[in-house]
Amino acid sequence: MLMFQGETEAAINQLERAAELDPNRHEIQYYLAMGYTETELWNSTIDATTKSLSIATDDIESLYLQAKSYFNLGEWGMAESKLKRVIEQDPFHARALKTSGQTQLKLRQFAQATQSLIKASELNPFSTVIQYYLGMSYLNRKMYQQAITQFEESIRLAPGYAQPYHGLGTAYLRLGQREKGQSAMAEFQRLQKSSAEYERLSRLTQVDPDNVEAWTDLAHVSMESFNYQLAIKIFRRCLQYEPQNVSHHLGLSRAFISLDQPVPARRALFRAIEISPNEPILYNTLGSTYAMQGDVAKAIGSFQRAAELDPTQPYYHLNLARLYQQIGEQSLMQQHYRTYEKLLAEQMEEGPE
Repeated sequence: MLMFQGETEAAINQLERAAELDPNRHEIQYYLAMGYTETELWNSTIDATTKSLSIATDDIESLYLQAKSYFNLGEWGMAESKLKRVIEQDPFHARALKTSGQTQLKLRQFAQATQSLIKASELNPFSTVIQYYLGMSYLNRKMYQQAITQFEESIRLAPGYAQPYHGLGTAYLRLGQREKGQSAMAEFQRLQKSSAEYERLSRLTQVDPDNVEAWTDLAHVSMESFNYQLAIKIFRRCLQYEPQNVSHHLGLSRAFISLDQPVPARRALFRAIEISPNEPILYNTLGSTYAMQGDVAKAIGSFQRAAELDPTQPYYHLNLARLYQQIGEQSLMQQHYRTYEKLLAEQMEEGPE
């Protein structure tokens, strides 16, 4: 129960006590191995799975956890030996095939890695990690076009995952396509920084699940990584802690807008406006939701309200200018565009405070 609630360390303590009372109970050793795996105690996982397999020799999941532990300890040969046994018992074990492919990459067995990862991909076509490693197997075999296809598929499945951009950039550079290669590498560097911050915040929220500031930062990092579905979940969690926090409602609305879902975005904004009716950014964002659905009159009304509340913000006037141009109101379009240019120039002259 503790393990399924995410309290892994407490679960391990209870399971270790149970193992002292009954050292020959297979399921105790197996759950201990699971707990040790989650906390990355690889040697302890190997000890627990060795005991588990001594009791139930055909326990394929214990064997897989043992193989994964050897992999994470860098003992590639031992990992591959264990993984072969798993796959012999269950040729459709997608996780074992994926880990086997990763191990074969480490052993520089690139053709074998390709075969393992193709099978893993067939069993789990929506895994961005499998697609990435399959791309790496092709890259190491100098099969650059196939590598590009796999890296692009990995990126399509998870745009915020940094590693495929590095592989993609490498493949393009080796094909002599310098501009595409440099662009992919630049995106890799940007996402790598974001990924490191995401990992830090993920660990922080696991250690301190009531840390609203960490959850908020994690939501914003998810937005920066284009992981909008995850951002929605996190913003909703933040709202459970702070239902009156306008920035959480605004963040939720922006995540919905990024997914082309203006209706739920608008619901979040209406709630935010109830809490803070004089916040101009809320009306500007509300205008965007109406504009997405072609409701120009309501969009103009929202942008006008934003401009009334903050007359110094140039982009509110730019939004109005675009809408007036759309409906042929050239005089109003020019009026707001001139205001936009004037305010923007003033901001540039003032510079940062």
